[in-house]
Amino acid sequence: MSAARQAGGAAPARSGLPLRAVLIAVIALYLIAETALAPFLPQLFERLYGVDDPGATGLYLWICRIVGLVALPLWGLAARRRPLHQLVATGLCAAAAVDLVLGFAPSYAAFTALSAASVAANAALLLAYPAFIAEHTRKAAGEQSDAEHAELAAVRSIVVVFHVAAVAATLVGAGVLALPDPRLGVSAFAVVDVVLAVLILRVLRRLPAREDKPAQAPAAPAAPAAGGRSRWALLARAALIGVAFDFALAVARPFFTEFAEDLGSGSTGGAVLFFLPSVGALITLPFARRCHDRFGHRLLPVAALVCAGGFLWQYAATSLPSLVSGRLVAGLGLGLAQVAVEMRMFHSTGTAGPAFTAVETVRSAGLLAAPLISAAVVSHDLALPLTVAAAALACVAVTSLAPARRAAAAPATAPVAHRELVLADRAVTVPDGLPVHAKE
Repeated sequence: MSAARQAGGAAPARSGLPLRAVLIAVIALYLIAETALAPFLPQLFERLYGVDDPGATGLYLWICRIVGLVALPLWGLAARRRPLHQLVATGLCAAAAVDLVLGFAPSYAAFTALSAASVAANAALLLAYPAFIAEHTRKAAGEQSDAEHAELAAVRSIVVVFHVAAVAATLVGAGVLALPDPRLGVSAFAVVDVVLAVLILRVLRRLPAREDKPAQAPAAPAAPAAGGRSRWALLARAALIGVAFDFALAVARPFFTEFAEDLGSGSTGGAVLFFLPSVGALITLPFARRCHDRFGHRLLPVAALVCAGGFLWQYAATSLPSLVSGRLVAGLGLGLAQVAVEMRMFHSTGTAGPAFTAVETVRSAGLLAAPLISAAVVSHDLALPLTVAAAALACVAVTSLAPARRAAAAPATAPVAHRELVLADRAVTVPDGLPVHAKE
């Protein structure tokens, strides 16, 4: 899709802004739809179905992630044959139908099954990621002094969208839970899906059709400068960093609002506390380039340790002001850490190929394991997932102390804008190097 954008040249000035705005809206909608209810699942299951077992929340999240992981490459394969706007509109219409029924699911089992179907349909929205990055990087390339800073700007833009959507999703989820009948709020997501489908049909179809790539001469073997053993060590370190970071963010989420309510936050206060790290991240992201230039490869361990300290602060909190402080400290490190992790992945694996695919697929393990481990430890202490997250971030800091050597450059015909798409949660690379991404 990015290749199509490059082949098609710059979009007309009057259509560039709407296109970028709709692509951002697609990404934000996916994040909101997938995460709005996540902080409140234990309360939702208890209220609707009388299910108060923490394992039910962990199992629900695990099933949805497995289904999403299976659906992603299927949508990616479809993207080789059908235009972007048709696939995303199809996914949104299917998600609208499922969401409409989801609100009236008669049991926990039915709710879980329908939610998994919604996740599979919404996975089509992730096809907008490459289009957004291609459009953004095309513009950023003319504004930045070098490719490194253009890449950094693209990563930062996606991280900003992620955190703005996280704040919006938490507010939406809290609003749904506050309704006299939350089922109506769940079904209301269908309306948003339909509206956005109409926008996509009108705007995204202006993207040029993706052309088949011309046959290329076989690529030269990867430069052996680093040696086979050293290269494997580099990739293993990148995979460990990605898994530990993704796991840390995911393991602390499912039961946090219950923990906050135990400290007297109330349901609204719990929602605000939940998105405070995103507020802290949005404060630091404007300084991402300055911090990147100043700290270099040390940015990741420093930011990860700050974030870990914030999680430990929350674990030790005995009052709401202390919990607020811990959430903000975690957020200050989180935004820079997310940017640094993605830059580290880019430098270690390059933009495509088996190294990229292997590392990003391994990163999925962090999301699959997180809900089950969170459900297991929360039975001992509601705050314990916070210490697990801090330990995982400390692992990220220690593992990232060694600088990453940049991977061998991709062939000149390969667009450099693909790698920035992976955001804090995994990617699955389908044939022709099209990365398809998921966010918890």
